[in-house]
Amino acid sequence: MVQAISVDDLKKKIDQQESFILVNAADNVSVCSMDAIKGTYCIPRKQLLGQLGVLFSKSVHFIIYCITPECAREAAEELHEHGYTNVEYVNGTLLEWKDKGYATESLWPAYDWHD
Repeated sequence: MVQAISVDDLKKKIDQQESFILVNAADNVSVCSMDAIKGTYCIPRKQLLGQLGVLFSKSVHFIIYCITPECAREAAEELHEHGYTNVEYVNGTLLEWKDKGYATESLWPAYDWHD
């Protein structure tokens, strides 16, 4: 089972400069890239296993967020089931992040991950 963290917990981790890889697993890379939490990797959920496996070790600390908390949880659980040992997911949304006044950035131009 993977651990859930709140939007506020994520903000604290960022402010404390904890070491982790932040991933938005939403399927729409263009939307993710136009409005994202700073430092986000935009990797669609269906491509998550393939892309992370190329880029990072399975022991790296990953924090997953998505358009809904359910999407983030499912993506994090899938990683955990495939041997990723340090995965958390945000039990909140980007909209909640923005409503709290936390900053976002544009990552445009988007990198188009291919199957």
